[in-house]
Amino acid sequence: MPQPFSLTGENMKYSGVGGQAVMEGVMMKNEDRYAVAVRKPDHTIDVKSLTFKETIKNKKLRRLPFIRGVVNFIESLILGMQTLMYSASFF
Repeated sequence: MPQPFSLTGENMKYSGVGGQAVMEGVMMKNEDRYAVAVRKPDHTIDVKSLTFKETIKNKKLRRLPFIRGVVNFIESLILGMQTLMYSASFF
């Protein structure tokens, strides 16, 4: 029997999916893949799916608390600006 939906998070698994809004669309990211969906002025939807390339490949270095936070913040800013500029290119 399927588990009921829970607002408290009980019996729910972590999906690892995150995203952000872009102009007339959305960007979703999970691990090393991301996709951008944008509604164009002619009301069609353009979807682009790509692989995200990490700036630091060393897994041990990426686990250090301070380094991890700074690197994730910078990577999020870069990816966010790239996808925002991509969505803005349609207008």
